[in-house]
Amino acid sequence: MSLDTEKLHKLKGKGFFEVYQAYPEKWKEMVDTAKDYAGTCVSEGEKVRIGDIVEIVKNAIKIDPEFEKHLAKKGLMQRYWLTWFAEYIIEQVYPQPELADN
Repeated sequence: MSLDTEKLHKLKGKGFFEVYQAYPEKWKEMVDTAKDYAGTCVSEGEKVRIGDIVEIVKNAIKIDPEFEKHLAKKGLMQRYWLTWFAEYIIEQVYPQPELADN
């Protein structure tokens, strides 16, 4: 699971950036809550990974009224929008590090 440039372009083209920008604090709280919850589920000594948070956030997003309204308005039926939007909002809260040259 990772957000790449193609996914970003498709999300932007379908207006998902606006969905995020309309409620950034809500999405941040959702991601932070998911991260905290994931921490209670992983074994001691293991770290919470982005993929762990994505799965929890997806469950919250799929019943979010703003997300549902956006899908209906745009006629988007594909399930991948859920995963891609979850990855997008997580990256907004916890930006990926820059790739370094070795």
